[in-house]
Amino acid sequence: VYGIGYAAGHGPHGLGSRTAQAVLPPFALTLVLVPVAASVSAFLALWELMALGSLLLVLAEHRERASVRQAGVWYAVMTHLGLVLLLAGLALFAAGAGGETFAALRAGAHTVSPAVRGLVFVLVALAFTSKAGALPLHAWLPRAHPEAPSPVSALMSAAMVNLGIYGLVRTGLDLLGGGPAWWWLGLIAVGGASAVYGILQAAMASDLKRLLAYSTSENMGLVLIGVGASGLFAAHGDRPLAALALCAALLHVVNHSAFKALLFCAAGSVLRSTGLRDLDRLGGLRSRMPVTAALFAVAALGAVALPPGNGFISEWLLLQSLIHGLAVPGVAVAVVLPLSVALVALSAGIAAAAFVKALGAGRRSRPRAP
Repeated sequence: VYGIGYAAGHGPHGLGSRTAQAVLPPFALTLVLVPVAASVSAFLALWELMALGSLLLVLAEHRERASVRQAGVWYAVMTHLGLVLLLAGLALFAAGAGGETFAALRAGAHTVSPAVRGLVFVLVALAFTSKAGALPLHAWLPRAHPEAPSPVSALMSAAMVNLGIYGLVRTGLDLLGGGPAWWWLGLIAVGGASAVYGILQAAMASDLKRLLAYSTSENMGLVLIGVGASGLFAAHGDRPLAALALCAALLHVVNHSAFKALLFCAAGSVLRSTGLRDLDRLGGLRSRMPVTAALFAVAALGAVALPPGNGFISEWLLLQSLIHGLAVPGVAVAVVLPLSVALVALSAGIAAAAFVKALGAGRRSRPRAP
């Protein structure tokens, strides 16, 4: 519905082109169908269709800016590198388990050697964390999201990146049936690094959509901390605490989808009305676009995890699971969990600074020029 109004101002180009309008519904459909797949072949086929659809939509405005074409190249390379890793990992798993349906993988996971299981997890984790915009294969995210049309950015940031989390949970916790602690300690490390790196980059960004893209990397990092903590607690036999950490992670997925979609749509309204994404050139929008400014503020409240924003509940649950997890024995746990608590708190504090800048520079400040 938002895209109809957004595309109306673009004429036959950009999101208003026939190609983009034809690709958008199938792309949205693949986002729904990927979690329905119950075999390796179906999953990979739908995953690739999702990647191709999103690539075409990222390139929708390639005639208007050269930066769109550069972003498209980055996205194509990184997403297909992830596909190669995913194909290798799932093919290795299917060969070891003796079947390619998810039921066969689940039943045969115990027959696969620990070394092969570990290699499968590393390969698929790299692929899925790349799709989620986490380090180290995150380079596509801050380039593709700002250059895509805003409704597409909203779909990619609020829905597509979630499928990276889905893939990790489905493969690591379900099909492989969990694993040793080092799997999950590595995932927590990746999540913590992504959260802090993403929000530091967001705080320094002057491009509004780039700021929101890096914020996505931060939030997916927090989710990865939760998923990693869940696997770690399960590996130590504490199922209730594992369930709490996973609930916190999945709740944050839902909350992030809500506030990030609203943030990208509000940013798109600003871009469509002013032609600008640069916070250093924007100003005075509160009086000229009061509804957009108010909705952006509501969504920003969720992004900085302050009550009554929706992000507060899930980040609070995540912190609670990490704090209660200190009772789990082990030197690695005793080191990693306090650091994770500190990183979650640090990312929340820097997020507040980043979104205060976005609100203050673009909306509450005076216009920079007539």
